[in-house]
Amino acid sequence: MAQLTLNFLDTTRGVAITGIDVEVQRISDGRWEIVAQLNTDIAGNIEITSEDTDGDLSGYYEITANIGNYFLEAGYVLPTLKFIDVLPIRFGISEPDEARTIQIGITPFGYSFLGT
Repeated sequence: MAQLTLNFLDTTRGVAITGIDVEVQRISDGRWEIVAQLNTDIAGNIEITSEDTDGDLSGYYEITANIGNYFLEAGYVLPTLKFIDVLPIRFGISEPDEARTIQIGITPFGYSFLGT
């Protein structure tokens, strides 16, 4: 079964980001549709399988991670207007039956992501 794993990491502290809300959308017939609305687990992961996407994991995706409150709750001192509050990331998956992992490293002032 094809699977997409998103792994969120607080790169300042080197710990998994747990309990954040993440919405996953995929474009279908020219429109964005919600695939899942999940919270990251204890390891900072969410997983989408081909069963969540009608057997085919290929396509363009957008994830929206509500990250701002995590940094406040973790004790970071942030400006009144958070530099990163909601983090959108778009990416594509070509193969319908691949197992993919996307690692997302986040600080209060930047992020990076890497697909494997």
